[in-house]
Amino acid sequence: MYNDKILVFLSRPNPFLDVHQYFISKLQEQFDKYNIQTVTLQADNYDLTDSINYLKGMIKQCYGIAIIGFKQIFIETGSKKKGGRENPTFYYPNEIDISGQALTSPFCHIEGTIGLLNDLPLLVINEEGVREEGIIKGGKFCVKTNKFNLSSIDSFFDDKTVEQQIAVWAGKVTEYYLFLNLKKV
Repeated sequence: MYNDKILVFLSRPNPFLDVHQYFISKLQEQFDKYNIQTVTLQADNYDLTDSINYLKGMIKQCYGIAIIGFKQIFIETGSKKKGGRENPTFYYPNEIDISGQALTSPFCHIEGTIGLLNDLPLLVINEEGVREEGIIKGGKFCVKTNKFNLSSIDSFFDDKTVEQQIAVWAGKVTEYYLFLNLKKV
């Protein structure tokens, strides 16, 4: 435990705008209401030869995982499945125009998946305009909030629906924490 709080892993691209750090601070304020403290892998901790093992160790100490899908990569002009066309033997083989879309860090997918493999409650929070695929698309396995806009962060956190979505996830984290720690007593 860290400062007698419940640890959750925070997956997000490294902040490169002041508003990113502001968003993270506002999110931590929400988590404080539920006695939740975040830990994350800092940019200087990434080592291409051993990042996954380091991540696994960090995440195994946590009781939940939260992903912030900040825009990190912008695709001016692009396509997915270039040259693909209708073919009944393939799953969605057609070429898709992805011009004007943004992607978040691939580490959000990796870290989120490691969390799911450890049965951790997952929270997904995406910035408007981030292409939703993979783990950040969400689904039955996670709690997903409304999307946020960096120009209206305070409004996002004042939204009662978002507050409820975070509360549902925090409840799952607390349940998991109590379940695992009451067994140890």
